[in-house]
Amino acid sequence: MLKPLPSSWVERIFLRLQGVYGREFTSQYSQYVGDVDIGMENAKRVWAEELAGFTDHPEAIAYALETLPDRAPNAIKFRDACRRAPEKPKVLIENKLTQEQMAANKKRVADMIASLKMVKDANNGR
Repeated sequence: MLKPLPSSWVERIFLRLQGVYGREFTSQYSQYVGDVDIGMENAKRVWAEELAGFTDHPEAIAYALETLPDRAPNAIKFRDACRRAPEKPKVLIENKLTQEQMAANKKRVADMIASLKMVKDANNGR
């Protein structure tokens, strides 16, 4: 099982969604027992579980926050938006060989070919 998203991340997501959607977002979850909003606390726990695995992909969460729908998403819809994030471009490392490295590689290849020819000749001369 994946490790839940850190609670500090969920807090920031909730603050953003509350700022964008207002009561439309918070009223989905709020349920007070005394002075404690147990509904919101439960929602944050569920969101942390649904977004497990995105700790290593914060750019996917950023994408979901940048492409919010017109209506407040629930945890499943937000998770799906994270999954639609474009893949990070892979960084390719280019290795340009110097003239000296190319010459050394050519010599190694020539030496290997010569060694193989000697083995072949030795086996044919038995």
